[in-house]
Amino acid sequence: MNFDKKVALITGGTSGIGFSVAKSLMKEGAKVVIVGRNPNKGEDALQKLKQIHSDVKYLSVDISSSNDVRQMVRSTVSSFGKLDFAFNNAGNSEGKPALTYEFSEDDFDKMMGVTIKGVWLCLKFEIQAMLKTGGGSIVNTSSLDALVCSGGTTAYAAGKSGVNALTRAVAQEYGTYGIRVNTLTPGAIRTPMIESKFRDLPKEQASLLEEKYKNLNAIGRIGNPEEAAAAVSWLLSGEARYITGQNIIVDGGVSFIS
Repeated sequence: MNFDKKVALITGGTSGIGFSVAKSLMKEGAKVVIVGRNPNKGEDALQKLKQIHSDVKYLSVDISSSNDVRQMVRSTVSSFGKLDFAFNNAGNSEGKPALTYEFSEDDFDKMMGVTIKGVWLCLKFEIQAMLKTGGGSIVNTSSLDALVCSGGTTAYAAGKSGVNALTRAVAQEYGTYGIRVNTLTPGAIRTPMIESKFRDLPKEQASLLEEKYKNLNAIGRIGNPEEAAAAVSWLLSGEARYITGQNIIVDGGVSFIS
């Protein structure tokens, strides 16, 4: 998987899976733009990635804003000349579970603004850039909640289900133009999001929750970001050149056990 002289754009790229994908691509020679909402986290991630090589840039972007996303892609092309790969990884977490009747319309709109509209906007402007250079490869992040739905996550599950459908439709539209689009569905991965769940609980409850995650899958442990990143890097690469419209599940076997 040689990414030399290739250009990648990664939303949600300042931590977790997105940051691991940035490292993986950069180690193989890619120029990378990472995107996040927190400038402090972004600057910290940027300095770490610059230890690999200097062709990396951080942008603070609201992916639910058309103007922000348009400028994000323009800035990437302006900085590095083109866009070959995109990992649309940014999104709201499911947050605190809430039953449908109790979930506010404002929270629903915010969830959809990032979870589905944000991905649609990214695709819209990324594809526009890729068409100018003969193609590219895109991976969108989904969730197990789109496959194994649970109560209290209706808006999040609906948004991520939309990401799966959106991926398949766009893959059909642009396959003959040299653009592949696939989906990553991660299970329990040791990212800041899942670690925050442990921190917010008393030590004993946190230990029980961690054991629950481990016992839910066939491998018996929580995954690490590098394992999910390996799947994304492969999907983006020429090694997966005949694969599009697919949902690759990296969950240790949770989904087939469920």
